[in-house]
Amino acid sequence: MYAIALTSIPPRLHRLQPVLQSLLAQDPAPERVLLCLPHRWTRFAAPAALPAMPDTIEVVRSDTDFGPATKAIVAARLLAGKMSRLIYCDDDWIYPPGWASALLATQRPGEAVAATGFDIARLKRQSHRTGQDDGLTDIAQGYSGVLIDPVWLAGPEIVPPPDAMTVDDIWLSGQLARQRVPVRLAPTARAGLVPAFEDAHGLQDATGGRNRHALNLACLDLLTARYGLWQPM
Repeated sequence: MYAIALTSIPPRLHRLQPVLQSLLAQDPAPERVLLCLPHRWTRFAAPAALPAMPDTIEVVRSDTDFGPATKAIVAARLLAGKMSRLIYCDDDWIYPPGWASALLATQRPGEAVAATGFDIARLKRQSHRTGQDDGLTDIAQGYSGVLIDPVWLAGPEIVPPPDAMTVDDIWLSGQLARQRVPVRLAPTARAGLVPAFEDAHGLQDATGGRNRHALNLACLDLLTARYGLWQPM
């Protein structure tokens, strides 16, 4: 038994049907598919009307907009202690029927699973991974799916501060790392993913005038200051 969660933004809501259908078509089928949306978005002044959704999609509203991490935080808080397997993913990809099963089959006790990820050394930081397990990574990339136990991301400390709001992959991976949750790669889960559409409204595009690299480093600095994670090389 497992659930899938995603979030979205007003300009994309009317384009979600193919994405949602691909999630509902997973084999094995998810017990629940959660579309996690804030009542109001930080980046969009006016409230957005929600188009018709498949009956089996659960729309979960949040009083707080956590940015792209909304998909993980809202779902984790709802499911913690009730379900032990949650996959969070993005809203602009079509997921083939074997995607979820590939993530589920790769999971080991106490580990998260990501279809794609990268080592923190890419950003000139020191990894805390030990041993020679090449199947592990530091940063889980949410666009292709991340499998977790909701308990890991349900606490109040998971809320991203402003400098981490748009770099959810690093922030959420840091939250796993500080709890000593390894992230295992499932490369077969990446096969067959295709973009659902192209637009200029990527959830990660609100940069506040800073480029992506600067935002990554600002988030890393926060994680280092708070938890001692990923010290500079």
